[in-house]
Amino acid sequence: MTRKESGNVPDQMQRQHALASFLNGNSVPDSGTSGMRLEVRPHYGYLNLRGDPDDERFLQAVQQKLGHSLPGVPNTFTSADHTVFWLGPDEWLLSTALGREKEIAGQLAKNLAGHCYSLVDVTGGQLLIRLSGEHVRGVLAKGCTLDLHPRIFKVGQCAQTTLAKTSMLIALIDDTPTFDIVLRRSFAEYAARWLQHSTRI
Repeated sequence: MTRKESGNVPDQMQRQHALASFLNGNSVPDSGTSGMRLEVRPHYGYLNLRGDPDDERFLQAVQQKLGHSLPGVPNTFTSADHTVFWLGPDEWLLSTALGREKEIAGQLAKNLAGHCYSLVDVTGGQLLIRLSGEHVRGVLAKGCTLDLHPRIFKVGQCAQTTLAKTSMLIALIDDTPTFDIVLRRSFAEYAARWLQHSTRI
């Protein structure tokens, strides 16, 4: 965080996401020359949810709040007002507008009272980078062992994998192609600089 002073206004703590200095250096690859656009999307909150997928009451309680069902098919995601990524047989990552995660967590806790579940706010440790353009698959292939060929990895799918030694969640949003990657904030600048460098070699 950094402090900002303005006249007689008291100092105010202002949040900065992990890639603020990277972007201030005008380091975002130019889609016109690299064939890939990198866009940082810091304004999301994240909740890690665990529960029994065979418990219909658990699933209904979550759906009642979210407005759509949890993805039950491995390595897929569902999206409406919020996006929910399948992480494992009993684990999901909920993504929502930054600031809403606390309200959602509170309501889910009420709806899930009496159930065996885990709900953790992981907003502070996550950051989303969106990649799009004709060369995205080729750039990702330089550091990711996941098969991202369009016949294999399709729109609506997601997976946990690594990119240049960085753990991440990757999801295919559309056929542009557009990929969203969610990764730890502490590795975000390293990953962004690796992606930038990889468009040039």
